[in-house]
Amino acid sequence: MTQLRHDYPEFQRVNTEVLVVVPNGPRMIERHISKNNTPYPILTDKGGKTAAEYFQVKKFFIAGTPSLFVINNSGEICYTNYQNSLIKEPDNQEPLAVLSQMNRL
Repeated sequence: MTQLRHDYPEFQRVNTEVLVVVPNGPRMIERHISKNNTPYPILTDKGGKTAAEYFQVKKFFIAGTPSLFVINNSGEICYTNYQNSLIKEPDNQEPLAVLSQMNRL
């Protein structure tokens, strides 16, 4: 989530709110936020209920690998990026370009 924290101002520039959803519990999330000065909310989805709402997301919670989703105000997934490594983070340039294009419409 380091790259996401770094690029957070870019997401704000394209009128986008970043929400991170993880399968961890609230204590682990609180520790991460306080330790890393995270500027965006991190939400818990312990048990995968949110993942079940978006079937494509389910593999994120099963595999535990970083994934990125752009979801519009109607709840539709407009962009996805699944990583195949627990360490590698998604690149933010492509979703930022998608968001910029969406804002132009």
